[in-house]
Amino acid sequence: MAPLFFVAMGLIVATGCRDSAAPAPVATKASAPAAAIQLTVLVAGDEELAEGLRLLRGEWKARSGGELSVEAITLDDLQKAEPLAGDLVIFPSRWLGALAEHSQLRPLRESLLESPELGLSDIFPAIRNGEMKYGGQTLALPLGSPPLLVFSRLDSPDQMAGSQWTPPLAGRAAAYTLLARAISYTESPQRADALFSAENMTPRIGAPPFVRALSEIKEETSAPDDATPVDFASGIQAVRSGNAVATLGWPGLLREATQPVDHPADEAAAFSPLPVAEQVYSQSQADWENQTFPQPVTLLGVEGRLVGACQSSRNAVSAFKLCQWLASGDIAVQLSSRSWGTLWFRASQARVYARWAGGQAAPDSSTPVTKVVAEALAVETPVMVPRVPAIDEYMDALAEAVRTAEPGEEAVNAALSEVAAKWEAITERLGRDGQARAYRRHLGIDVLEAE
Repeated sequence: MAPLFFVAMGLIVATGCRDSAAPAPVATKASAPAAAIQLTVLVAGDEELAEGLRLLRGEWKARSGGELSVEAITLDDLQKAEPLAGDLVIFPSRWLGALAEHSQLRPLRESLLESPELGLSDIFPAIRNGEMKYGGQTLALPLGSPPLLVFSRLDSPDQMAGSQWTPPLAGRAAAYTLLARAISYTESPQRADALFSAENMTPRIGAPPFVRALSEIKEETSAPDDATPVDFASGIQAVRSGNAVATLGWPGLLREATQPVDHPADEAAAFSPLPVAEQVYSQSQADWENQTFPQPVTLLGVEGRLVGACQSSRNAVSAFKLCQWLASGDIAVQLSSRSWGTLWFRASQARVYARWAGGQAAPDSSTPVTKVVAEALAVETPVMVPRVPAIDEYMDALAEAVRTAEPGEEAVNAALSEVAAKWEAITERLGRDGQARAYRRHLGIDVLEAE
């Protein structure tokens, strides 16, 4: 029996040794590195910004490991694209409502808005609490939005009147020139919805503030019939070269000079806020009244650029990171300052304001342009060009009337009545209920439902 016992024990020990031995390594395939994410940014109506963004592709790749594709598109392309074939889109700020109403943008996440890297509180209040929001949601980050300002000779006693006052009347600028003056004649509580009724989108363009404003513009600009209207950039050039006393514009246009300026007037011109009217039209009294506490006007949406994440993007996390990167720090300065349609939009950027102003410094005898801009953008509730679908079509109809109306109150009333009829036709074509809802969301009355 003993031999059998030892044989059995040997088998048990041998078996136990095999079971307790370390298992043989299993051959596995090496895990592939995560694929680099390629993001596509659509830049609508601003080739300068598109080119500036292309120059940042290498820096973004070094930071994130991902590729960046930049596609410049026209505003017509932006209007027709459904859905947007990109991850981010840069667009004129007045187009925010049109994109939101077609569900083209993702609302920005609270974690992004609260991140120290973004520095939301550094963004001027008029942009932070006004232009970035639509229907109660924050849908985009700013790349700069210039308030409309007066650019004038410092020795001019009356900046906005007389034969040498040069209002920009070329293209859509004519509509904004009228809007800036008419809003100053409107009571502060009614300024935000001065153009339309918030209830049903009925035009208010024939109201007394607009009649007075257009009548004054026609009286002050009795130019020959063959005179070519100037745009904002040309008006700035006229003041700098001594051919005009005052015009409207913003500092970013100083870099748009078509020829070198070498004139004493260039050193004696500066930016200032839009003038405050002595009188406003009281709706309750149906009459003109002197302002007891005059309120300045901040008008946004003439230009300005926003960047938002496309609803169609499959790379939302990366898209939000890129969005924040473009609107923050030195990158925001590098990118935003390339466009004439932007301006510094953070308090911290004022120290490098010359990047936007073409290296121009404000004359010593004037209020610093940084202070003028800061005060204009310090308001919580700016007047914004209505951010509704087809806003450019509405403004084009108004601009044409501003240019072609004959002087005199009767002719002005007739011209504005024709504008109202054209606006009604646009609203009916697009759908009155939808346009009125978009207008209320623009005003912050109605909420944009989350997708």
